[in-house]
This record gives sequence, structure tokens and C-alpha cells, in this order.
Amino acid sequence: MSAIFGIINKKGQPVSHATGAMICQAMQHRAIDGQHVWHENNVLIGQSSLQMLATPDTGMMPLISEDVIIAADVLLDNSAYLLEQTGVSSDTSDELLLLHAYRKWGNDCIQHLEGEFVFCIWHKQRQQLLIATDQMGCRALYYYDSPEVFIFSSEQKGILAVKPGPHVFNEVSLIEYYFRQSDPAGTYTKDVHALCAGNMLMLDRYTVHLKKYWTPVPGKYHFKKFSEWTGCLRELLKTAVRNRIRTDRPVGITLSGGLDSSSVACILAPLLAEMNKPLYAFSSVLREDAQGEDERKYIDIIGKACPNIIQTYIHAEDSGPFQNTVLAFEKDEVFPNVFYYMDHAILAAARNKGIGVLFTGYGGDHWVSWKGNPVIYNLISKGAFGSAWRLLKTFSKTERKRFWPILKREYIRHTSWYKKMNKPKSNHIGLGLQDDFYGKYRDALTFGPIRNITASMLENISSGRTGLFPAMLANRNEAYGMRSAVPLLNKQVLEFMMDVPPELFVHGGYKRSILRHAMQGVLPPEVQWRTDKGMYSPDFFNRIEDNRENITAMLTADDYDAGFRYYLSRDNLQACVSKDELAMIRMTQGVISSMVVTALQKKGYVFEDNFS
Repeated sequence: MSAIFGIINKKGQPVSHATGAMICQAMQHRAIDGQHVWHENNVLIGQSSLQMLATPDTGMMPLISEDVIIAADVLLDNSAYLLEQTGVSSDTSDELLLLHAYRKWGNDCIQHLEGEFVFCIWHKQRQQLLIATDQMGCRALYYYDSPEVFIFSSEQKGILAVKPGPHVFNEVSLIEYYFRQSDPAGTYTKDVHALCAGNMLMLDRYTVHLKKYWTPVPGKYHFKKFSEWTGCLRELLKTAVRNRIRTDRPVGITLSGGLDSSSVACILAPLLAEMNKPLYAFSSVLREDAQGEDERKYIDIIGKACPNIIQTYIHAEDSGPFQNTVLAFEKDEVFPNVFYYMDHAILAAARNKGIGVLFTGYGGDHWVSWKGNPVIYNLISKGAFGSAWRLLKTFSKTERKRFWPILKREYIRHTSWYKKMNKPKSNHIGLGLQDDFYGKYRDALTFGPIRNITASMLENISSGRTGLFPAMLANRNEAYGMRSAVPLLNKQVLEFMMDVPPELFVHGGYKRSILRHAMQGVLPPEVQWRTDKGMYSPDFFNRIEDNRENITAMLTADDYDAGFRYYLSRDNLQACVSKDELAMIRMTQGVISSMVVTALQKKGYVFEDNFS
């Protein structure tokens, strides 16, 4: 796949060779299979390439024709439709299909594309630019716009290498890091924006026009029987997985042993076996001599069910939550999650195996395998007592428990009076942040469980929030020389989920019921019906304890003073060490934040109160 980038000087001045060299250098790490640039006067468009096939099915990119220049990272799911509509030969690459679609439909070509993509099309004669991301936002694209210049890039570092200074820190990125609530188009730099899912941007007469070309609309699926719903989901998942195998390099998966990644693995492995190929699995576990529990038992069950799986266990012994933090930030271009050390250890292991596509089960619990915790409460609230009663009885029978504990868990605990009577003594929501900083945003934040999963996910998809992590993952993986595959957030799968009745998530007295039943005959029963789940990095809290002295030193050192001046509270973070798990996670986030903010300060970033 590829990273794209470009510069358009609006006043007509030529893009200098020095400026072109700077943006090319910033994106050089993505040029695993080469980097090429088209440069004419005030316009520069470039592409850093990563090939998935030993014999590429497209020529050098950017694609240069008599009328347009195209740079693109495209993986189309509806090639057959586009081939029929455009009348081109069946061996036409996705990039050339994009060109023919543009020539047939113009800017409206975006309405005819299905898959994962990001692209730019520069029309030379009209002096018009079109850039767009796919409907789910699975590929990242950022832009900077000023009266003098328009810059875009698959990574923020491409823009930051050439945009005029000073760079101003966007403090809202800390709110996003802590709470996953902010404008999804925001980045850690104030005037650099993400082009979110389902959006197209047109630069016409050097004026930016941003347009939402797609929003999710339910109503496509209608079934009467539960088996019809699960059967349809199973086929959609198989198609989503199959469509993302396209490589002649080895294929891998991050396998946790949980329901989501195991479902993907047990669909993927047989497909690869038909091609006489193995599936390389990478899993985070404890060392064999370590105390504690991990997911090795369930991972081994998947391995026995899929004989072509070649397993690699990852311990990340020489790393942890506070090592190489700034390097992880520079790679991911967001504040690193607390398990980033394990993410990068797995990617390094996958790179050593020559993996071309790395699958993940990420996103399943967002919707496909949602637990459905408030379903019975919602039924009772709207007066559907009969449906709620039947589900409660089914849970009682399936779990072999008395009715009262089930009623308490599924209904009573969701009521406002119960929550008021059982309010926790400590509140870690804003822990680690200074009161004044947190107070600026507190009223705009919402907390508590999701009541309406469909409404919540439709909002997240439409706003672009759902695509933020897959887009980051795509950039991160490609920097390691492989493409990411996130089939549980596939557009066709999520369009199906829009129409799933909420009761199906708890059908038969099982949480996450629709995926469990869809995987009947695909997953080993021990994994299909398991109700427990271990941590992704099983010794995370032990690593925190082992670093207690270093944490205390970092929290008191003047070297990390930048973040503590305006955003973070040293006293609150120091009080978190060795407390409950959420407090320790907040403490880890605080230390990571202080390290990143300090690194930005050293790079010359300007902050709200002008310390630099």
C-alpha cells in the first residue's frame, strides 16, 4: 500500500526543490518499495509505496496521465462492479480503476467506490484538487490550509516538515487521549486536521470545500429468524476477511484468544489453507516461568483447531509502559496507549517473519460482539415487560443461576437510584489532570454506559471516530512494512449491524450472542462460549510496580516540567501509584503525557500560555 502527500502553493510560486526534499524526507520511512514525485510549478504530488505483490499490478505511482495526476492507497471491494461500469479489462489495477471511475463520473466517482482507500486527484487543466477517504476512514489523511499554501499527507509529519511555523499544541488532544471525546478531525497540532471518514475535500480556485459524501443509513437488512441474522453475519465476515488477504507475502494475525480475534483467525486460517499457506499468529503472553494468568490456554486451542497456524508468543521483556515513549508517539502520531510497548513488540516480530498483511480482531466489542448489557433495562423502560421477562428467564436457565441475581445484574444495577445508592467513594474520571484544565472541558464530556448501541455507533461512524484507530493502525503497520486488516469494522459488516435488533445481542442467555452463534462450527466451543477474558498485556500492572522508583523520579524531575505547568497534577499522579487498576492506568497516561508534551516543547511547539 502507500502513503500520499502534496503541496499546492496558492499564490502561484513554484514549490522549491528544498521544500519538496523536506516533505519527501519526512515520508521516506514509508518508501519501502520506492518514492516518486510529480512536480510542476506550484504543485507537488508524491507517493511512498509499499507493494503487497511480488509483481505489482500497477505501474509507478503517482499515476500520470494527460489530464490528471493520481496518488492513491486503494483496496477496492467492488472491483467487479467498477470493471462492468467502466468497460476496462479484468486485470486492471485498483489505481487504474480509480482513474477510469473519475473519467466516467468525475468527483462523483467517490459514490461508486467500496473498500479502504485514500487518494488525491489533481486535474491539471482545471487546477482542481480532490482528496477523499473511504466511508469508514480506514486510511489516514491530514491537511493544512492557509491563504498561501495547501498541504496534505497520509501522516502528520509530512505536513509538519514544511508548513510555516510556529506549531501550536492543541490541548484538546489530551482530552481525546483521556476520554476519547473531542472533534475527531483534531490532531495534536492546532492547524493540522484529519480528513475523517466519508469526507471529500475539493480545492477549487484555491478555496477549500469540505463535503460529507456518505453517512450511515440503516434499513438494508430484514430477517425474521435468528439463524438468518447469524448466517448473514457469518458470510459477511468471511467476505470481509477474504477481501483483505490480497498479498503473496505471508499473512499474520494478532491473536489474543478472545472471541473477536479468534473468530477472525478461524475464518482466515482455512482460507489460507486452501491456498496452501500458513497463518502466522502473534500473541502477548507471560513468560512460562512467570506467575499469573494469560491467554495461552485459549490461544493453543485455536492453534489445534487450525493446524496451519504458526504461533509466536511475545513477552516484550526489554520494554514497558515508559520505554521509547516519545518514539512511539512519533510513529503513531497520537499519545501512545498504555500498552504501546506490546503493540510495537508484536509488529517487530511480524516484520521479522516478513508479514505482508496483519489481521486484528480490533473493534469487535464496539458492535459486532457488543455485550448488550443495557438491553433488558431498555426493554423494561419502554414497557416491553414480556420480552424482558423471557430474556431474564433464559439467562437464569443458561447460567444455572437463580432469577434474583440475574434481575439485579441486568436491570437493577442500571437504574439511577441503584447507582446513586452505590456511588463509588473515589472518582478517577479526571484523575491526574489539573482541576482548571479539566474544568474547561468537563461540562462537554459525557460518562456512563451506552444505552442505545445503534444510535451511538451511527454517530461514531458518521463523525469519523470509528475510523480513528484503524487509520492510525494502517500508518503504524505500514511503517513496519505491512498492511493492517480490520475486518470487524468493515463497512458491509457495520451496515448489517445497523439493522440488528438489540435483543439479539443477548439471545439465548448469552452476552455477545450474535457473534457467538454466527461462529457456530467455525470456533472451537471452548472459545465460542467462554465468558472470561484476560488482559492484552497480562503483566501490565507488575511492570508498573517494577517501575515505581522510575515513575516517582519522572513525576518529580524538572525535565518533565512542561506538562505539569498547565495540564497535569504531580500530586494526583503520585497518589495513584499502587492504588487500584484504573488509578494506575491514569497514572501511566499522565507520565506518558508529560513525556510527550516535554518532547514537543523541545521541538519548539508553542502552548496556549506561550511557554516553549
